[in-house]
Amino acid sequence: MLNWLPIWSIIVLLPSVIAGTYYNESLSLKPLPRNKLLSTFAFQIDSLPFTLQYHNASIDSLNDANHHYTYFPRALGPILESSNIRELHLRFTQGWWDSESWGKLPHDGFRSGGTGVEVSAIVEAPNLAVAKENWFKFSKTLSGFFCASINFVDDSITTFPKHAVDSHKEKKYFSDKANKLYYIRAALPSEPICTENLTPFLKLLPTRGKAGIASLLDGHKLFDSLWHGMSIDVSTECEGDNCILKMDQTIDHVIDIIRSIRKKEEGGLPRPTPGDKLRCDPEKTFSVWQCFPLGDPTEIDWSLETLYGRLINGPALMNDPKGTVLNIITDRDNWRITAKQDRQDSIVTYTVGSDKDIITEYINEQAKYDFSFHTSDSRLIVPIETPPLIASRSLTGYSQDKGGFRVSFKNPSLDKSVDFVYFESLPWFSRLYLNTLTLKVHNSSGDFVGKDLESTYIKNRYYRPAIDRSRPSHLELLLSIPANSSVVLTYQFDKSLLLYHEYPPDANHGFSVEPAVITVLDDNGNDIYEFRTTSLLLTLPTPDFSMPYNVIIMTCTIMSLMFGSVFNLLTKKVITEDELDQLTKQSKGSKLISALKEKIQKFKSKAKPPPPSDTKSTPQSNSKEEENSEE
Repeated sequence: MLNWLPIWSIIVLLPSVIAGTYYNESLSLKPLPRNKLLSTFAFQIDSLPFTLQYHNASIDSLNDANHHYTYFPRALGPILESSNIRELHLRFTQGWWDSESWGKLPHDGFRSGGTGVEVSAIVEAPNLAVAKENWFKFSKTLSGFFCASINFVDDSITTFPKHAVDSHKEKKYFSDKANKLYYIRAALPSEPICTENLTPFLKLLPTRGKAGIASLLDGHKLFDSLWHGMSIDVSTECEGDNCILKMDQTIDHVIDIIRSIRKKEEGGLPRPTPGDKLRCDPEKTFSVWQCFPLGDPTEIDWSLETLYGRLINGPALMNDPKGTVLNIITDRDNWRITAKQDRQDSIVTYTVGSDKDIITEYINEQAKYDFSFHTSDSRLIVPIETPPLIASRSLTGYSQDKGGFRVSFKNPSLDKSVDFVYFESLPWFSRLYLNTLTLKVHNSSGDFVGKDLESTYIKNRYYRPAIDRSRPSHLELLLSIPANSSVVLTYQFDKSLLLYHEYPPDANHGFSVEPAVITVLDDNGNDIYEFRTTSLLLTLPTPDFSMPYNVIIMTCTIMSLMFGSVFNLLTKKVITEDELDQLTKQSKGSKLISALKEKIQKFKSKAKPPPPSDTKSTPQSNSKEEENSEE
């Protein structure tokens, strides 16, 4: 029998008093194996109804139409309208999601991106050229807004996913029936995620991160996690001529609770564990010199302040008479949850979750709130929900001119096959050869290898080859895997030699290849789950960038030696030392120099002091002195 651990979901419901608007924020906490915690922040904002229009002018002409921004951020709305963006999906993700240990992704993976930055949008335009023009203008504006390198999006990394376009055909939000909808996507796998991206994210909220659950978000705590992702989804929903903008902002991250507790105790500086706090295996020999450590402790105490270093700063908005509603959902009472309300005049502490499955708390006072959690056995967790498909991708080959990909898919279900779409976008400098695609199937009957199996397991395919410096390789496969089986795909590609100016400063580090997108389908062909593989680091033939420096130094040295020798031979005359003396004697300058030397010699002789005289004077000297005295 499975033991159940609670799932906590702190939901903040804020129905606005303004008609037609809606704001909702929630915080969900889900325990994971080995003292890990999945924390999910979700914010939902709806705008006022408005009439959809197609804009050809600049953003300055939209001031008269900006009447539907209440809680919806006015900074983002005009950007979407000026570029005719009907849907926006922006992802900032860092880290690796362990699906085998943590189960399915939050929100079924539809709000989780691959490593780096991923942006996709549905653009309304009369033709593809106008859609791409709006797309590039929008990406540059979005880059400055979120302090990211989205301005590097160009034709070489832009794709048009075919399956995504087919799944959006039912959406009919046109301002002009002559226009079409274009689904465009791009990814930057090497883009780092930092606090500069979190600050614009919080500025989109009505509270600006100063109240409600958003007050818990701190860049130092948020990005110090095993995996984290931020997403922004904006969609347009229309009923007749009235349309609204719906924006969903989510932040998901996996926290190591033990590490957070240790950092709080150590004050942020890593220190060795004291001897009295070492957890040694009592069944083995241990002393002050020897210890066989145990695993992580199972009896733990922690709070929101331990994880985030902050408290919930009251309700998000004060215009709701009921205040903020917090729902703490538990399956059993094996966790003790304590709420603490810190007001200016008093501190109120109360215990929740001891005798109820769902506890509802109202936060309608301007105070700081904290929730602490205690358990005697943290191994009792909710059973992990197994994802419908597990995939891994890796590079093959070791040469500088050729390489390959190996993609493995595993169906963990024992009684149901899985249909999914595999989307791959490769950079143009890796020339993919689709004729090298091979398929290997492993099931209970054994291994099967061959190209004849493609017609059985690959239901459909779409391939658009790359053009150098113009577009990437675009591959989409519709595959079906039987129950309790695995499929391995392999294909080869050639590596290109780039131009000198196309190499980045860290060319020896390698080139990042964006993750592949896998979308699992149900029996009716609808999307039910989505996830990404890991990004890859591709090594291209890289020249020695120190050679230009060496060539310049050697060339300058040789040229200076050769030029100096030839110049001296051509402009100077070689003479003997005797000829030099004769020439100096005949010159006027030599006579002046010799006269000057004589005068200097006389001056030196006069300046010398007289030699010292003896005490006994000779007769001659006495007679000279007498003559001098007579004179």
